Amino acid sequence: MDTTVIASFLEYSSNPTWLADSDGRCVYANRALRKISAISADELSALSWLELVANEDRNVSSTLWQVARVNNQPYRDHFFIDGKNSAKRSAFDVLGAGHVAPDGAEVWLFTAVPSLSLNAALPPIETNLQTTLNALPIQAWYARASGTLAFVNQTTARYLGLPSDHPLGFAGEFKAPWDTHVAFLHPDDRAHSSRNWEEAIRSGKAREHQFRILGANGEYRWFLSQAEPLRDSEGQILYWVGVNIDINEGKGASEILEGMRERIGRATQSAAIAEISASLSHRIVQPLAAVVANARAALNWLSSNNFNVPQANAALEGVIRDGMLVGDIVHEMRQHFDHRRPTPQAIDLHALLDQVITLQTPNLRDKGITINRELNPDLPFAFADKADIQQVFFNLMVDVSEAISRSEKTKELTIRTNFFSESVYLEVQDNGDCVTDLEDLLQAVVAYGSRGTVVALAVSRSIIEAQAGKLDATRLEGGATCIRIELPRFISP
Repeated sequence: MDTTVIASFLEYSSNPTWLADSDGRCVYANRALRKISAISADELSALSWLELVANEDRNVSSTLWQVARVNNQPYRDHFFIDGKNSAKRSAFDVLGAGHVAPDGAEVWLFTAVPSLSLNAALPPIETNLQTTLNALPIQAWYARASGTLAFVNQTTARYLGLPSDHPLGFAGEFKAPWDTHVAFLHPDDRAHSSRNWEEAIRSGKAREHQFRILGANGEYRWFLSQAEPLRDSEGQILYWVGVNIDINEGKGASEILEGMRERIGRATQSAAIAEISASLSHRIVQPLAAVVANARAALNWLSSNNFNVPQANAALEGVIRDGMLVGDIVHEMRQHFDHRRPTPQAIDLHALLDQVITLQTPNLRDKGITINRELNPDLPFAFADKADIQQVFFNLMVDVSEAISRSEKTKELTIRTNFFSESVYLEVQDNGDCVTDLEDLLQAVVAYGSRGTVVALAVSRSIIEAQAGKLDATRLEGGATCIRIELPRFISP
């Protein structure tokens, strides 16, 4: 695209128009935009076009543009254009399209059309909706049948820091993307929220979801969002009406309590293991010493100097006797472990995984490990003991992250979930060449330098098998190791 040629066509357009490169820098702004912003062409060329967007709209506009770029789609939004004289700002409906020049450079063409929504008459049902929702002391909103957020009440606008004349305060008719609202959410919650909202629109059924919303103070708070379809007499959806209920305090208390339970559980488990280890050591040291003594005696009686078959046989019989005693002790201890039977219940693997990852976040950050999540949003509940599975996830994250930290490659950890038939599964995959011996990984206790003793996955495999599940490790192409946990699917009675 020759920007000089296209600029000659756009210069005298009555609508603000500009060109931007892939970094967002204004490479051209027409006369209408220069006039509205009161910024010269030279000054504009040093700015990102997003700097022309009003502060309260900039986060949404930036997110929508990045989504449009990634998906190779047109950009659609409505926002206030600010300039040197912010008191005279105007609301515009903006369209953008990306193009690739012959030299391979990416150029975006934006056109802004003055928004007429402020003066447009609303249908009576929307007028009533807005009046009703503005009277509510909690956050409330409604969206078009397509899912596009159209209106937020005054309580929501104050929380988001939107001015009274913002387009979302009067439900303009501009056709924004159906998932525009995700720009207000925490980045970690956007993908899940989009899938949840898309499913609600597709199914036409009420949905609820928990996510974090960015407030005007720059902080995120947890909300429970509930949306109900509003239908006409023929059953067609007219609008989606929703409320956001602040659950931040309860969420924080719940997470703290869960963390305390986790720490107490691990401390209790460590104390139990130490106690059992001491008891086991004390009980088997004596018979093992007798085994060694009898074996040495047998060797002595079979030597050429002291050859005595009857004495050697007696010593070997002692080895057998004391060896069987050690076996009986180990068998008894195993029965002791078996007394704690798993208590299976319906568990949300994603929620459990989030808790473990949250606990491991400082460790992962210190090691420079990035987590890629490929989670199936429709994953059904698993049927297993929650405490056991949480412990397996925790140990798995610790051991795998330790292995990845020693790799010279990019430190990445990929976590996947899915299901089939009557099973659900979780896979944890490293970035390659982190584990050298799969048999050691699954069957041994491995020592890693300063970290000390690492309980290998053999213990986790036993726990999973006790839940009627499976744990396996496989080598993939490129040297990556994939650890897969398969559990029974919860079947509602």
